[in-house]
Amino acid sequence: MDNNKEVPRSVHLADFLVILAGFLHNLSNSFTAFTEEIMELSIYHATRKSKVSRVWEEFSNDLEKIQEDTDGA
Repeated sequence: MDNNKEVPRSVHLADFLVILAGFLHNLSNSFTAFTEEIMELSIYHATRKSKVSRVWEEFSNDLEKIQEDTDGA
């Protein structure tokens, strides 16, 4: 039998449901990637903020120590 003369099947509602399911899957993957990036950015910001706070605290302690050393001399 010659396969070139076969007629392909028609488009069914299930075909559109597969397309819609694929679209929703890709959309959810995009949303997941977006929220993961936001989470990484917030972790970076929190880490940076705590490090800056620590540096300012050390700086103010050093200033107090310098002032105490010059007052006591």
